[in-house]
Amino acid sequence: MFTPQQKLKLKISKLEAFVKKFSFAFATVGALLCLFPKGASAQILNIERSRVDRDSAGYFTGKGGLSFSMFNRNAGKDNPNNYLQLTFNGDVAYIAEKHSYLLLNYYNYLLVNYDSKELRNTVASTGYSHFRVNFMRKKRLSYEAFTQVQADKARGLELRTLAGGGVRYRLLSGDDGSVYFGTGLMHEHEEWENPDMEQQLIVSDLFKSTNYLSGKLKLNEQVSTEGIAYYQVGHDKTIDRFRNRISGDISLQVKLTNVFSFKTNFNCVYEDKPIVPVTRFVYSISNGIQVQF
Repeated sequence: MFTPQQKLKLKISKLEAFVKKFSFAFATVGALLCLFPKGASAQILNIERSRVDRDSAGYFTGKGGLSFSMFNRNAGKDNPNNYLQLTFNGDVAYIAEKHSYLLLNYYNYLLVNYDSKELRNTVASTGYSHFRVNFMRKKRLSYEAFTQVQADKARGLELRTLAGGGVRYRLLSGDDGSVYFGTGLMHEHEEWENPDMEQQLIVSDLFKSTNYLSGKLKLNEQVSTEGIAYYQVGHDKTIDRFRNRISGDISLQVKLTNVFSFKTNFNCVYEDKPIVPVTRFVYSISNGIQVQF
């Protein structure tokens, strides 16, 4: 039996140990955040991240978040820049006995100098909504149909809509990971603002082959990773050439404690012949803390 003084000392020692572990984890994350600042948003859609692997059926699942912020940065002694930012993401899935239905949504809006009509400027207005059905989801060879609407006005993409379908094949599956390959056809409609020609939209309508390879891997009890790589190609009659797009998204999750995990994500897009003269390769690196209950 412990005396009250001994019990108090034991509680204090446990608390000190927890504080030391948390401080080390916080310092580690802070260092990594400094090493990997966030780049330009590449807007890659990782459909695998929202799929559910459970065998049960007849239920809804999902996640969502909404953030709003206002802040300022000094642009001179008496001339601060005022920022307003809104970010929304929401994913919903319904898992039926034979099929699954997935709806993914994301929107980010950033306005600079919102309090001045003369200096007001929309820096970012990006987002997408993606709907996908996986038919005969439990079979090794299943079928998919999808549609999507997207905009990325910071890059000049006023509108992108697409619709298509294809097959999905399970290459590997196990307790520690899985690998899938998908291929299909889609129609893509794009409206781009040409940076060299004001108030003029360049419109493109292409039928494309769309292909992806995705995987999830549990390295050990603390570390897991998942990723997806896309290759899309279509022939454009206006230039009599093929337009190729390669994109990818990969994330790494490190479990720091039973509650906290560190997550880093990298995505990128490369287009060999963009519709308008914009940067061919764009990427994004993001880091954050994930809380698990």
